[in-house]
Order: sequence, then structure tokens, then C-alpha cells
Amino acid sequence: MSEHPKNQNLPAVLRMKRGWELTISRAALEPLGNPGYVRFLWSAQQRVLLIEAADADTPQSLRVGAPKGGSIVFRNHSFLDAILKLTQWNRDSIYTVQGEYLPKLNMVAFETQNVIQEEPSNA
Repeated sequence: MSEHPKNQNLPAVLRMKRGWELTISRAALEPLGNPGYVRFLWSAQQRVLLIEAADADTPQSLRVGAPKGGSIVFRNHSFLDAILKLTQWNRDSIYTVQGEYLPKLNMVAFETQNVIQEEPSNA
């Protein structure tokens, strides 16, 4: 496992579980006003996954479901496949990334190179 510096500004966490589930802490959406829809953007140069508030009619927006245990869960397989391809993460691993709120952009950023990777257990 690799260590990354703790973000002191926002207790936002994004977690990819074996390529089939992406969870985001509710705290990640609070600075965005807890929107009903979000849009994910990718900065290839910086390898950063960004989240912005969106409307239902915003292209490529995803509906934010009810929180489960303090997290929002996304299970859209085509979306998750795209995230795996962009980040070059292994589908069988579990990835955790701290987020940072960017007030000038009103977005939350997750630097995908600063990730904690857990290998699957054989249990």
C-alpha cells in the first residue's frame, strides 16, 4: 500500500471497489450544496477526477442517490468502466483517494496518482 498526504481541508473520500462500485463520502458533496446530480470530469494532464454539481439535463450527469452509511454509491457499469480505463486501475483492486474542494472552480478534485491501493484477499 502506498501512503499519501492527508488532506486537511475536506474529509472527502472516493473509493472504487473492485470495478463494480464507486462510493463517495457525503462530505465530498457538501461544499457543492449536496446536489441531486453530479458530473465527473477528467483532467488527463494532471490525472485528476473532478466532480461538479449538475442538473438532470446536464450532459453526462449522474443522479445522486440516497446516502448509504454516509456515502453515495454509483454502480453505472459503463461509467465505472470509463473510470477504470482513464485511471488505469486494476478492476480487482480497491482504491481509496482523498479529495480536495476547489472553491474557485466549485468542484471537488481527486488526484488519482495519490491513491491507496488494496489488493484483493483470497479469503
